[in-house]
Amino acid sequence: MMAYRVKFTHRAEKVFAALPQTARIRIEIALENYAANPFHRQDVKKLRGCPPEKPRYRIRIGECRATFRIIQDQLIVCVVAVGKKKNFEY
Repeated sequence: MMAYRVKFTHRAEKVFAALPQTARIRIEIALENYAANPFHRQDVKKLRGCPPEKPRYRIRIGECRATFRIIQDQLIVCVVAVGKKKNFEY
């Protein structure tokens, strides 16, 4: 089984870059671990209200959250949003 690659959308990349370094490191580690084994369920939930052909998921990383899509045919975990829980938009 090949590992997935983690990619950020432009908007998620900008928000991610603005986070404190410790948060960025934790998020990076969590996403890399998830990408290495996406079917081993970590703290990942499927988000409600997304079209079934484009499901989104969120992963909890301490007080931060990241939402992402899985692009199966390209083996990519595409991070669409990242941020602190208290002001996080799903």
